[in-house]
Amino acid sequence: MSIHQPRFTPSPQCHLPPKPAPLTEAQQTALDALRTHIHASVAKTDAQKRWASDACLIRYLKSKKWNLQESKQAVQDTMLWREEYKPSIPNKDMLWAETAPGKLYVSGFDMESRPLLYMKPRLENTTASAAQIRHVVFHLEVALALMPEGVQNLCIIIDFAGSSMTKNPGVGVARDILHVLGNHYPERLCRAYIIHAPWFFFPFYKLVSPFIDPVTKAKLNFVDMKKQKPKAIVSTPSSADASETDLPSSASTTSNSKKVSSTASPSTSTTASGSPTFDSGNLLDVIPDDMLERDFGGSSDYVYHQELYWSAAEKVLEEARNALEQGFCMMI
Repeated sequence: MSIHQPRFTPSPQCHLPPKPAPLTEAQQTALDALRTHIHASVAKTDAQKRWASDACLIRYLKSKKWNLQESKQAVQDTMLWREEYKPSIPNKDMLWAETAPGKLYVSGFDMESRPLLYMKPRLENTTASAAQIRHVVFHLEVALALMPEGVQNLCIIIDFAGSSMTKNPGVGVARDILHVLGNHYPERLCRAYIIHAPWFFFPFYKLVSPFIDPVTKAKLNFVDMKKQKPKAIVSTPSSADASETDLPSSASTTSNSKKVSSTASPSTSTTASGSPTFDSGNLLDVIPDDMLERDFGGSSDYVYHQELYWSAAEKVLEEARNALEQGFCMMI
C-alpha cells in the first residue's frame, strides 16, 4: 500500500466491539415512541427514515438522558440541519485551503474498529471562519462513513507537538465546533487521546470547559509518550461497558497484584479546579500497531497527501450517500 493512501480499512487485528446491553422496558418504550414520531411526523423521505435508525435514535436518547421530548427536538433539529448544511457533500472550493496541510484527517482504526481522526494543531493554516467548522464536519462524516456495521463511534488523536498559542483555535471557533458536535453528533466520541499537551492548553481548556458536556470530559485521555511500550498481553473485554473504558492506568500497569486490562480504572482525572491530569496509558493496548502512526509508537507509515486523501474521502462519502438513498445499507 502506498504511504499516501489513508488507512480506510481495518487491519486483521481489529474486531467489532461487544454488542450493547439490551434496553430496559422503559428505554424500549421511549425508543418506540421516538421512532414513531420521527418517522411519521418529521422524516420527509425514505433516506431520512433510514438515517433515523434505531441505533441513531438511541444515541440521541442517551445524550438527553432518555428524555423523550428533548430527544424529539434534538433529532428534528439535526434532520433540519443536515438538510440545509448538507454535511456529507464536501464543498471543495471552501475546504481546499483547509485540507492543504493535513491538520485533520482520518486514517486507521482502533482495536474495536473505530476510525481514528488525527488532529495536528501545529499545521493550522487559516484563521477563524465557518470553513474551519465545516472542515471538522467533513472529516467527521468521513469517519462515520467508514464505520463497519456495529461500530457507533470514533477516536481522536490530538498531537500538540510543535504547536504554539498562535496556532491554537480561538475560543469562539472551539465553542462553535463543540456546539455542532454536541447537537448533531451525540455519543459519537469514544475517546480522545491528547498527546504532547503544551502549557497553554490548560488555560484554553479552562475557558472552553463550560461548553463541554461532563460525559465528554471523561473521555479525554492524556498520553505520556515517554511511557509508551509494546502492547501488553491483556484479557479481552466481555461487556459493552468495557469498550467504553479508558487506557490502563499507571497504577494498574505497575502493580504486581493487579492484572493490566482495558477494564482498569479511568486514566484521566481532574483536579479540584477542573484541570485534567496526565496518565501513562499505552496507545498500543487499544490501537493495532499497523493502524497507529510511527510518531506515536506504531508502525503505520502513512503520510498525508491532499489530493489522494480528498479523492479517497470523496469516494467514501459518495458511496455512503448512495447507500442511504438506495436503501441497501443502513447508515448509522
